[in-house]
Amino acid sequence: MWWSDRRAILLALTALAGCGFAPVYAPGSTASQLRDQTAITAPETVEGYRLLQALRDRLGDSSSPAYALQVTLSISEVAAATTAQGSTTRYTLPGTATYSLTTLAGTALAQGTVDNFTSYSATGTTVATSAAQTDARARLAQILADQIVTRLSVADLSP
Repeated sequence: MWWSDRRAILLALTALAGCGFAPVYAPGSTASQLRDQTAITAPETVEGYRLLQALRDRLGDSSSPAYALQVTLSISEVAAATTAQGSTTRYTLPGTATYSLTTLAGTALAQGTVDNFTSYSATGTTVATSAAQTDARARLAQILADQIVTRLSVADLSP
């Protein structure tokens, strides 16, 4: 039985290779070109710092970069659930990050916008609500950073 499972996996991998599948982090891929070669600029806010750290975790930090990644960030807060008395019990945080990847000479290589949202509950104490808001903003920064890296990993970096 284990032999037939092994053959099925091998057959699936062969089929993927035949249709142009290539690992994202393979040598020479876009993701490997960006790793430890990208200077990242993000807004000087708490969420911008978290976004910057998440991007550095994924792309590395270079002392002699070949690329520059600039990111702008917009996060708003929307009441998502209210009681009959008008008290808000849940907030949604929609966020948008616009990015631009260039060479150090200024040649544009990739650009785009990603968006997502997180939510948090406001039904606990003031401290609990504040902690939930902080956590939701941190999650949103991580989500947006992951989306940016995913898009950059499949981008064509030829000028």
